[in-house]
Amino acid sequence: MPGSNIPEKRMLSLDGVRLAVDAAEHPWRFAEQAAIEAHWAREQVERPFLFNGTILMHRGLRMEAGGIAGVSHRAPYAALLHWIRTQPDADVWHLFASAVMLSSDGAMMLIRMAAHTANAGKVYAPAGTLDESDIRDGAIDIEGSMRREVMEETGIDLAGAVGDSRLFCWRYGRRVALFRRFRLDQPAALLAARIADHAARDPGSEIEDVVVVRGSSDAGPSMPPHMQAMVEFHFAAPDFR
Repeated sequence: MPGSNIPEKRMLSLDGVRLAVDAAEHPWRFAEQAAIEAHWAREQVERPFLFNGTILMHRGLRMEAGGIAGVSHRAPYAALLHWIRTQPDADVWHLFASAVMLSSDGAMMLIRMAAHTANAGKVYAPAGTLDESDIRDGAIDIEGSMRREVMEETGIDLAGAVGDSRLFCWRYGRRVALFRRFRLDQPAALLAARIADHAARDPGSEIEDVVVVRGSSDAGPSMPPHMQAMVEFHFAAPDFR
C-alpha cells in the first residue's frame, strides 16, 4: 500500500487542508469500473433508496506545511461504496469534514442517521461526503462543506457560532476525518428541539434522532471510530485552540 506521513489513530491539529481538483478520472476508479458497476447493481437490489450522485475521491494525501495536501477527483458514489466494501491496496482516500456543535451548557450535539441512509443507526456530528458543491476555484472548500452539511441536516446556521481556530484530524486506514468545534449560545435542550423540528419538516431528512453527549462515557457502539475519538478528545480537553 502506498505510504503516507499522516499519523494513524491520533488527533492532530492542522493549519488547513489543500486539495486540488484533477479533472481526470481517479486511476483506481478507472481500473475498477466494471467491478464498481457490478457492486452498484447489487446495492440497488438491497438498498434501492441510495443515489449514485457525483462525489469526490482523493489520492496522495500527506502532511505538508502544517496541513493536509492531496488531489481530488470526481467519481460516482458507487465507486466510494465499492471502495468501502473492498478496502483496496491502492492510493485511494475518503476524506470528510464534521462540524462539532457544542451547546452553551457543555453538551455535544450529535445525530443518529435514519434507516434510509447508507449509515443507518450510526451516530455522528453532521457531515457528508465531499461533492461538486464543495469545489471553489479548482480546490475543495472544507469550511463551506461543514457549514452546508449542518444547515441541511439540522437547520442551524453556524455564522454566529464561535469556532476553533484550527482544524483537527483523525486518520484510520485510508479514512481521514476532519473536525472543527463550534460553540453555540443556546442550551442543549433548545438545540435538540430545533434540530428535531427541522428534521420533522423535511420528508427526506437523514436524521432519525438527536443525541446529546455530555461526557466520554456516552460514546457507544453506534459511534464510528473517528467519532468516538473526537468525543474522548473533546471531553479530555474542552477548551478551544
